[in-house]
Amino acid sequence: MFDHKHHPRQRRRGRHSHGGSAHHHDYRSLEKKRLRVVILLTFVMMVAELVWGYFSNSLALLSDAFHMLTDFGALAVSLISIEVATRLRSRDKTFGYWRIEILSALFNGITLLPILGYILYEAYQRFVHPESVIVSQMFVVAVIGLVVNLVCAAVLADVGREDFNLRGAFLHLIGDTASSVGVVFAAVTIHYTGWNILDPLVSLLIAAVILIWSFGLIRESVDILLEAVPKGVNLREVCEAILQIPEVNDVHDVHVWQITSKMYAMTAHVAVQNIPIDETRSILEAINRILDERFHITHSNIQFEPSENEPSL
Repeated sequence: MFDHKHHPRQRRRGRHSHGGSAHHHDYRSLEKKRLRVVILLTFVMMVAELVWGYFSNSLALLSDAFHMLTDFGALAVSLISIEVATRLRSRDKTFGYWRIEILSALFNGITLLPILGYILYEAYQRFVHPESVIVSQMFVVAVIGLVVNLVCAAVLADVGREDFNLRGAFLHLIGDTASSVGVVFAAVTIHYTGWNILDPLVSLLIAAVILIWSFGLIRESVDILLEAVPKGVNLREVCEAILQIPEVNDVHDVHVWQITSKMYAMTAHVAVQNIPIDETRSILEAINRILDERFHITHSNIQFEPSENEPSL
């Protein structure tokens, strides 16, 4: 029985190294720069919406401001988690601190829920006791907020779709963009119709968006922490791909899990023909090439063993 924990390609390519990698560090450096820009814009807009939401008596605008508060928190926690993951090293933590990013995403999802409760409570109060709003202030600030959200979403677009940690913050921004559109629509409609009931209605739509994002983020975070198979990876296809190698007779005890965004790990037992140990090197390289190119699995622990119908070496 032969245990190969690190193949030659892992030692040659920095992204396979212990505790993180140059590849992840370079990629996170781009994320950090963009995050700082988006955090600053979000904070300024959040304060503006809180102030003018209060003075215009618009619950929709205040709801959007609180939504931006969750954006600000999500972005800040994401930045902190990246800083920790890229800077800290530990001999005890062989995969580094990358899981902090997943904890960050889970935290962001959970913190959305109290904001959701507040918005629902205030919306109920407005339905019971309708109040008028100052439409001009509501409209101007909502338009500015919409522009800021679009800019922030564009800044994070390419990294936010691929990185799980930033996906939570990116989805916050997309949701906030939709809510800003709703506030603008409500302001215009209230101006021409006087239907002040649209203000709490829009806040309820914003609450629905928050609810969807939060549950989705929490579910994905928990799946990763419970080491579920990553989305987009099919265990059966992984085994079938390895079995295409002529020397491989069987694959079993396969485990695939996600450490953080774009960092997948795998362990497996591979039964091969009765061959000398030094001949397994080419098989191992072929397996790792398949895992990397087809399934983006870059950390593997392949344990070779003789086929059951053949005597052990």
